[in-house]
Amino acid sequence: MVYLSKKTSKMERQKLIEALQNEGIEAKHYLEIGLIEEKTAKRWLIRRHYFQLAKGGRTYTDIKYELSELFEVSISSIEKIIYRTNKR
Repeated sequence: MVYLSKKTSKMERQKLIEALQNEGIEAKHYLEIGLIEEKTAKRWLIRRHYFQLAKGGRTYTDIKYELSELFEVSISSIEKIIYRTNKR
């Protein structure tokens, strides 16, 4: 996977679809027709993993480093996704 602002490749899209399926969400069709944006789905996955790991008693720093490796995004991107409030 790449930074959230870049266009994703077919392989990256497949990884995202598989990650969503692991969460019990069948999103392939919705991603393909553009009903769900890949960027939004990826951010949702990062937030979900973050809070699941935080409930397990892990330190926030460890969680951010792990998610940075798992989703191949920078730690500052992880922090923005987790700590920024939505202004919509």
